[in-house]
Amino acid sequence: MRKMRWRRPFWVGMVMILLFSWSYGCGSLSPYRSAREREAEMRPTASTSYRFEDIPLPPGMSLNWKESFLYETRATKTGLLIYEGRGEMEKLSSFFKQEMPKHQWRLLSNFELHNVMLTFVKEGWSSTIYIVPLDGETKRLEIRVGPIELKILPSAKE
Repeated sequence: MRKMRWRRPFWVGMVMILLFSWSYGCGSLSPYRSAREREAEMRPTASTSYRFEDIPLPPGMSLNWKESFLYETRATKTGLLIYEGRGEMEKLSSFFKQEMPKHQWRLLSNFELHNVMLTFVKEGWSSTIYIVPLDGETKRLEIRVGPIELKILPSAKE
C-alpha cells in the first residue's frame, strides 16, 4: 500500500511536467516564427544607401531584398545587389555601356548571347553586371561590386 502512495503523485507530476513543457515549447515557437517573419518584412529604406552610388540603374528596376547582400565599412562597400524589372536585353546592355563610363567605370569585357555579362573596372574596384531574362519582358540584374588590388589598366587619358 505504501508503494501506491508515491506512484500516483509521481505519474501525475510527470504528466503535468510533460504538458507544461509541451505547451511552453509550442507557445515559444509561435512568437519566434512571428519575429522571424517580421524581421524578414523589415527592410531598409532607400535612405539607408542599400545600393552602389556610382553604379547607375535603369528606370523601373526594383531591388530584390531577399537575395541581395551588401557589406559596408567606413573604407569599403561590396556585395551583390539583385534587381528585377521590365526591359529589353539590348536596351539594358546599352544603358550600362553608356552610363557606367560617366561614373569612371571602364568596360573590360562584354559577353552577350542569351544572357549578358558586362565587366567594368575602375581604380581599385571591379563590377560585374549580369542581365538574365526571366518570364516575358521581366529581366533580372545581378550587380556585383568588389575591390581589386591590381592596377591592370593604363589611365583613361591614354
